[in-house]
Amino acid sequence: MSAQLGTLLCLDAGTTNVKAAIFDRQGQMIATAEKPNSALRREGPRVEQDMAASRDDAFTVLKMCIERASVPIDAVIVTAQGDGLWAIDNDGDPVGPAFTWLDGRTRALLGELDAAGHLQRIHATTGSKPTTATQSVQLLWLMQNDPERLRRIAYALRLKEWLCFSLTGKLLADPSAVLPTWGSWRTGGTSRVIQDVLGLERGVELLAELRPVGECRAGLSERAAHWLGLSAGIPVLQGPGDVQTTLIGLGLGTRTGVRRASIFGTSAIHASHQPDAAMIKDTPAGAIVLKFVLGPGYFWVHPCFNGTTLTQHLSNLIDRWPAVIPPAYSSLIMHPFFEPGGERAPYTTPDATGAMIGLSAETSAAEIAWASREALAFIARTSHDTMPVSTGAVALGGGLSGDRYFAQWFATVMQAPVLSSSSSHASLRGLAAIGAKYIYATSEAAISEFWLSIPDEILIPETGGVATYAAQKFSQFARTIEALAPAWSAQSAIRRNADAASGRGT
Repeated sequence: MSAQLGTLLCLDAGTTNVKAAIFDRQGQMIATAEKPNSALRREGPRVEQDMAASRDDAFTVLKMCIERASVPIDAVIVTAQGDGLWAIDNDGDPVGPAFTWLDGRTRALLGELDAAGHLQRIHATTGSKPTTATQSVQLLWLMQNDPERLRRIAYALRLKEWLCFSLTGKLLADPSAVLPTWGSWRTGGTSRVIQDVLGLERGVELLAELRPVGECRAGLSERAAHWLGLSAGIPVLQGPGDVQTTLIGLGLGTRTGVRRASIFGTSAIHASHQPDAAMIKDTPAGAIVLKFVLGPGYFWVHPCFNGTTLTQHLSNLIDRWPAVIPPAYSSLIMHPFFEPGGERAPYTTPDATGAMIGLSAETSAAEIAWASREALAFIARTSHDTMPVSTGAVALGGGLSGDRYFAQWFATVMQAPVLSSSSSHASLRGLAAIGAKYIYATSEAAISEFWLSIPDEILIPETGGVATYAAQKFSQFARTIEALAPAWSAQSAIRRNADAASGRGT
C-alpha cells in the first residue's frame, strides 16, 4: 500500500473502444479517456488486430487520462477483450497480427474436430467446448496453414497479457483467463490433454507464467514510465478478463441480491454467481466457469459472439436503418447469428447462421430492427434458463443498457426486475474494485457501497398484451431454432462450395 495519497489508473482495451479511468481512494472516478479501437481489421472470416497498434492505442488512452488529472498514481490495472491468439517471438515482438475472438477461420476445422469427437474430450477436461475464439484451435489452424509462423511463436498470449508485457517487460497471466482453454477450473491447473487431443506439439509450454489476480503484477518499466510520465516501478496489476471485470462492476457477486447479469456490448454475456462449486454440474458446451477473483464462488458465463455487432451487420445490409429503434411488434422472428464464427453460447456451433422468418412485402426496416433487439433478449432468456440461478433481479450493462426501449423489453422477456446501468464504465469500475482490494485492502462492504456502478433505474416487466406477445414469440423463437439447427451444417457446406466457386479464400 502506498504511503502517498494516490489513485488507481484503470485500462480496458475493448473490441470497439479503448478506455481508461482514474479513481481516488473513495472510489470516485476523477478522470476518463476513450478512443475507438484503431487496430481491428475485418476481411470476411478473418478478424484480426495489429498488435503494435493495439499497444499504441492503450498507451495513448492511458496518457490522455493521466494528463486530465494531475494526481499521483499508486497502480495501473489492466484488462482487455478475452480469448484469441496474441503471439510473440523470443525477442518479445509480435508474430503477425492477432487472431481476435471474432475470427472465423477455424470454422471448418472445428466441424472436423467435432465429428471426430475431439471437442467433446476437451470439454470433459476444461468444462468448455472449443469455439472459433479458442486459442488452442487457432494454433492448430496455424499448424495446418502457416507452420512457419507457428514455429516462430515463443509465447501465446491474450491482449491483456500483451499489454501488461508492454508496460512491464514481464510475461504473466492469470489462471481465470487461461483455464477455460488450457486446463480445469475445478483443479485450478493446466492440462496437456488439450494439446494431445489436438495433436499440437506445444500448448501449455507457450503460456506465460500463471499467477492469481492480486499476485499477477510487475513494476512499470523505465521505458513505459517515461512514455506515460509516471514513476518507474509502480505496480501494474493484470486483472481478469473484461467479462469478469464488467460483471463485478455491475455488482455480480459484490452487491447483495445481485446473482445474475447480462451485458450487451460488442458481444453479449450472460452470467450468474455460484457460491458453491457443487451447484455447477453439467455446464452447457459453450459456457465457461471463472473463479470469482474478489471472494468465494464462481461466475458461470455464457459468452455470445453476437451482441451489438448485430446492429452494425444489419445496418450494412438494409437501407433506411433507423437511428433509434423503438418497439415495432410483428410476426418477424430473427435468429441473430451473423458473426462468421457462428455462435458460442447458449448454442455452441461454428455453423450457426442468421435467419429472418416471416418476411413479406409489408415488412419494414423498423420491424427488422426491432426483431433484432427481440432476438438478443431471447438469447439471454435461453441462457439464464439453463443456470441454477434463474430467478430474482438481473443486472443489465453494456451499450444497449442505455436504450430504455430495449431495457424495458429485456425485463418483460426475462419476467424479472432489471437493474439497468447505462454507464459505459462498468468494466473500469470492476477493475477499480479489484485494485481497491489488492492495493488498498478495502473491505467488501466498502467496495459494494462506493466502488461499483449504481443502477440508473429498476425496470419491472410489462403485463397485458405486450407480455402475452413476448411469451408467445419467445416460444416460437425457440421452436424455429430447434427446427433450423439441423440444417446449419449443410448451410456451411454450401457456403464452402460457394466460396470455392467464387474464388473466395479464407
